Amino acid sequence: MGKRILIIDDDPAYREMVGIALKESIPDIEIHEARDGHLGEKMLRQTAYDLIMLDYKLPFGMDGLRFLEKTEGLRLSTPLLMVTGEGSENVAARAFRLGVTDYLVKNNNLLNQLQSVVQEILAEGTRHGNGPGEQGTRRRASLNTASSSVEFIRNYQEEMQTEAAGVGQMGDAVMIEFENADEFNRFSSYVKRIDGVRIQDVRVLGGKFIFLLSLLPTRFEKMGKVFTTG
Repeated sequence: MGKRILIIDDDPAYREMVGIALKESIPDIEIHEARDGHLGEKMLRQTAYDLIMLDYKLPFGMDGLRFLEKTEGLRLSTPLLMVTGEGSENVAARAFRLGVTDYLVKNNNLLNQLQSVVQEILAEGTRHGNGPGEQGTRRRASLNTASSSVEFIRNYQEEMQTEAAGVGQMGDAVMIEFENADEFNRFSSYVKRIDGVRIQDVRVLGGKFIFLLSLLPTRFEKMGKVFTTG
């Protein structure tokens, strides 16, 4: 049986373009579309999905973050990929705390990125025997610059600190990708100075430079101006 994907975006041309691109790389997928978060929520109540693709800016009073808040019980552990044109590190951090699996910023290479990321997420679910509504845990941020990645970690840690207070949470894993070697090297010098961040792995795959980080909410302190990267 093919995988079932729900695309929630208010732009019909974008939905069609993404659907065509995904069917080229995964011919047997079944794609459903919702033009806003309210319709997406209704569809989730009726159908189980293997992956949800969500735009951040949605109409009618329910943006992507509000959708995540309202559908937490419906989504269970369904993989969810947020795609946004804004690239806000604060939005990314909040989205991850609300259960987003991956977060991509719209750019000229978006369709190729989507094909690769969607295949990876669906394959991960298959390897673990997951059906609709089940997944493993993984966080990815493709923010492209060292400064945006440091800001993302700062916001994400603040979200973790608020949520984990008194809970004894062990921490989360975050994967950060760079396409530019200079930004990768620049980020390398910053990340070692961030309290509560442990480098698990560094690798180069498919022309991308990748950090796998472990964020430890019980050990970090708030970052100061030393991490200003302008």
